[in-house]
Amino acid sequence: MTRRSAHDHLPLHPLEFRILLALFEGPSYGTRIVESIEASDRSGKTLYPANLFRRIRDLLSDGLVEEAPSPEGADPRRTYVRLTSAGRAVARAEARRLRALVSEAERHDLLADAP
Repeated sequence: MTRRSAHDHLPLHPLEFRILLALFEGPSYGTRIVESIEASDRSGKTLYPANLFRRIRDLLSDGLVEEAPSPEGADPRRTYVRLTSAGRAVARAEARRLRALVSEAERHDLLADAP
């Protein structure tokens, strides 16, 4: 199997990027990932479980996250996931890509307050 570079995964779907960001805090499971995303996203959009778990499944198959052991005493119905080293590299590459886009938008004065 050919090893993919971080840039081969870009651009990430925004939800996939948010999942990776949530996992920088450490291994987590569905509900906690949703809470982390909703705490940082003030848009008021609802994050549906089917969307979340489909994206997690995709990240698992791409090797960007992996199943993690459940902490002692955790609900056995919860499946914990954590970032892989590839997932960290892809999240960093996506953050750099987004920063470059924002810098370009600033050069075009797109982020200036309206008069």
